[in-house]
Amino acid sequence: MSYDRPAPPMVYGARKAVVKGLLWGRIAWLSLRLHRRPWRAARAVRRLVAERARHRRQVTAKYARAGGRFFWDLYAPGWPSLAFDRFVERELARAMSSPGPPALQTLIFAITKSCPLRCQHCCEWDSLNHRETLSRADLMRIVSRFQERGVAQILLSGGEPLQRTEDIIDLVTSAGGESDFWILTSGHGLSEERAVRLGAAGLTGVVLSLDHWDAAEHDRFRGFPGAHAQVERAARHARAAGLLLGLSLCPTRAFVSEENLQRYAELARGLGAGFIQILEPKAVGHYAGKDVELGPAQLELLEEFYLRLNFDRACRNMPAVQYVALGQRRTGCSGAGDRYLYVDTDGALLACPFCRAPRGSALEGRLDDALQALGALGCPEEADAGVRPGAEEVSHGG
Repeated sequence: MSYDRPAPPMVYGARKAVVKGLLWGRIAWLSLRLHRRPWRAARAVRRLVAERARHRRQVTAKYARAGGRFFWDLYAPGWPSLAFDRFVERELARAMSSPGPPALQTLIFAITKSCPLRCQHCCEWDSLNHRETLSRADLMRIVSRFQERGVAQILLSGGEPLQRTEDIIDLVTSAGGESDFWILTSGHGLSEERAVRLGAAGLTGVVLSLDHWDAAEHDRFRGFPGAHAQVERAARHARAAGLLLGLSLCPTRAFVSEENLQRYAELARGLGAGFIQILEPKAVGHYAGKDVELGPAQLELLEEFYLRLNFDRACRNMPAVQYVALGQRRTGCSGAGDRYLYVDTDGALLACPFCRAPRGSALEGRLDDALQALGALGCPEEADAGVRPGAEEVSHGG
């Protein structure tokens, strides 16, 4: 099998400056369309800039490119697109404290219990490979309900979401471009034919779970021989189909070292990834009751890695890094219906994949009531620690 090698995904330097100018020009125009009065529109943009700077949501040194669009954040739709416009308008309204419900932006949706892997950190471990609860019609209804609330990004997880590829194609096709769709996957089953069909349906990208640069170590972590080779094949197929590629890393204590992080970054660049997502291990799911939390020295190494790949000029052709927990420690979590939430494989609403206290159903009853109950609960883990929910990065499994 041969491929035309896709162009490198990272955009930096003078070209990034041009794209940034056009992107912020679009934001200014959207603000004027939303707020009508120039002075009010300018104030909204200034507040948006100040909020983003405070929470450091954007990767400022570079963008990722795929499908003719540019992405500054793994958790925001790419520009230009209808989904980008919807996302920005809701953030501009939030910046001016406009009346109405919170600007829920992202839905993380576990669409299947089925998975052939046995991953050490799986947060859906207790429901894995049980009988499916949600039909195709249920999936369509849940996505439709959240799109009606303005959700601009939908991340499909599981289980292994590619076990329901035909349903995903239907979901993405019916969305009409109003939301960006991502698949959070092990790569199992992402063939060339499937990648092409998913891209043609309108899928934005895939986030492949890759937990070590060493094939044997990754296969051991995932409980599946050949899992690493699957990721490499899936990455080639995704890139060839014009999809944006992200890699998701769960860094264990044994993994976190300067050498391992550097070799991981080099592999990610070689695979054509635009983003690396760091998801710290949590004692939930298959890790429940286990001592898996990282120590201060390891957290410091991960933060240095985040800063170096994102802002060091020598690393500008490396993927950007999204470090969920780092932002949450600084400013709180934006889950529980603030900017994002999680719907599990039974259709229950949860604050995030790691907070397992359901609050209502995504299928039944008034969604507004369920979201209000979820928001009142907030993040149980942060409530125990005395941290008030804030407005930082989205987290998810996969």
